[in-house]
Amino acid sequence: MRRALALGAACAVVAAAFSGAFGGYRSGQLSLFLVFAALAVSLDFVWGYSGILSLGQLLPFGIAAYTSAKVAAAAPSLSVPMLVGSAAVGAGVAAALGVAMLRRRPSAVVVGLLTLVLSLTLEQLAEQWRDLTGGFNGLTGVPRLGAFGIELSDTAQDVAISVLAIVAITVVGTLLTRPIGAVLIGIRSNERRMEALGYKTVQIKIWAFTVGGALAGFAGALYVHRTSFVSPQIFGFSLATSVVLWTLVGGRGTIVGPVIGAMAINFASATLADVWLQYWTLATGLIFVAVVVVMPHGLVPSAQRLAGRPARRRQQPTLRPAATDGDATSGPGAGTQAPSAAAAAVFEAREVHKSFGFFRLLDGVTLTMDDAELRCLIGPNGAGKSTLLDILSGQQGCQSGRVLVLGAEHTGRQAWEFARHGVSRKFQSPQLIDDLSVATNVAIAAWGTRSSPWNLIRRPWATAVPRPALEVLERTQLGERLDMRAGDLSHGDKQWLEIAMAVAGDCGLLLLDEPTAGMTVAESLEAAALLRELHRSHRLPIVIVEHDMAFIRAVADRVTVLARGEVIADGTVAEVESDPDVQAIYAGVDS
Repeated sequence: MRRALALGAACAVVAAAFSGAFGGYRSGQLSLFLVFAALAVSLDFVWGYSGILSLGQLLPFGIAAYTSAKVAAAAPSLSVPMLVGSAAVGAGVAAALGVAMLRRRPSAVVVGLLTLVLSLTLEQLAEQWRDLTGGFNGLTGVPRLGAFGIELSDTAQDVAISVLAIVAITVVGTLLTRPIGAVLIGIRSNERRMEALGYKTVQIKIWAFTVGGALAGFAGALYVHRTSFVSPQIFGFSLATSVVLWTLVGGRGTIVGPVIGAMAINFASATLADVWLQYWTLATGLIFVAVVVVMPHGLVPSAQRLAGRPARRRQQPTLRPAATDGDATSGPGAGTQAPSAAAAAVFEAREVHKSFGFFRLLDGVTLTMDDAELRCLIGPNGAGKSTLLDILSGQQGCQSGRVLVLGAEHTGRQAWEFARHGVSRKFQSPQLIDDLSVATNVAIAAWGTRSSPWNLIRRPWATAVPRPALEVLERTQLGERLDMRAGDLSHGDKQWLEIAMAVAGDCGLLLLDEPTAGMTVAESLEAAALLRELHRSHRLPIVIVEHDMAFIRAVADRVTVLARGEVIADGTVAEVESDPDVQAIYAGVDS
């Protein structure tokens, strides 16, 4: 955080000195291009960090610009306070759009097209609302920034706008150095995993969309005072695509990248327009294409790679043991929630039906775990094992039946609600946040069940992690590679890391889908020993979907067999292996 603030302060001083030294035309260019940089950063916050491709970032930008222009024309003394008001206007526009759009979980393409169409529609409407927007010609003569009856000179306004744009960019950049930045990257990279950890991903994405809108609205107010003019073209296709281009060329997901992209492209375009009037647009386009082809990740990440530095250097959390296994009440991820002896059943699935078209995956399955046991769920491919785990963790709903977990009705609830009630899930293939470190993956898992965006801004990077998660890290040597990028781990280590993440939250029921897939025989037996130790030491109920009978014999207290969407056997390993129905199903299979 201090590093980001120091960099922002230095940039503000340099911009102020540049504007004061050169004044006039160059000072005006710098201030305008810094406003465009702030607009690009607002898109980067929404797209580069949160994964929401918004081609309509001009909506909060343009509406705030028009609002600021009208207020300043009516009451020039309110132009400075209206900068904050414009940020609020931008936030309100983005929040309304985010709630209406993101709650339905549209794809990235749908979001991009919808926001672009809305922006172009508003451009057409602005051309028609002459009384409000000035029609096609727009609003002119917007007064300069001023307060208390004093209006800034052109040079003073350029200095003020440059400094304010840098301050706004720095505030957003500083925000992303907090844990919320890592969580946004997690949602962008693997939303399914984040929901399984307890994050209300839709709520966080709407929040991110709102913050991006606030920055865009602030930039819109600065823009209208810098140009003294606003027209419907502020919502147009040309500027909308330019913002995307600035972000891509600079390097999205870096904050500094969009700033450099916006500044470099606009200064290059202005210079080419001066020296090569007839062909400057073509020349600019060719330069942009060359940059994208040679540096597909953008200028800043590519320059960092050439310099031998990691493309993205982020704050790393410090993992410390939670005070006790029952310390869940003291903060996110502080302990497990294994049910007490007097509690209700660990889980109950009653007459659960699940079909896809004419294919029945689960046909009236009833399954109960009364005590904190270690149970394996087996059966042939297509028997419905993973689907049942999905239903027990909220990843899928069922057509009929009831699901009760840890004494509470969960039928029809979402995955994050299951997670916040103690259900932890490991998926069939490792589901990690590949771009983040091992330590950050575990920390994100520990924060998940009790974290709102504002809590993630305030919370420290030092993270209390339950002892089961630390034990997994220690036993698998992942504790010695906490700074390693998760995506660079071997397949077996990814399996271990996902198990550590699953028990890093408030885990009261652990669901594991083929945890030894891709492991060697030795690694599978080590996994069995580790899971039995977790189960015994922490009274942790565990359900495992697995095919490896050697592993099952080593780990299971009880085995349930699914076939044709039904439970056909349930008992100890020996009882299940001697069951005639099970033998008939597995006839010819070496067990």
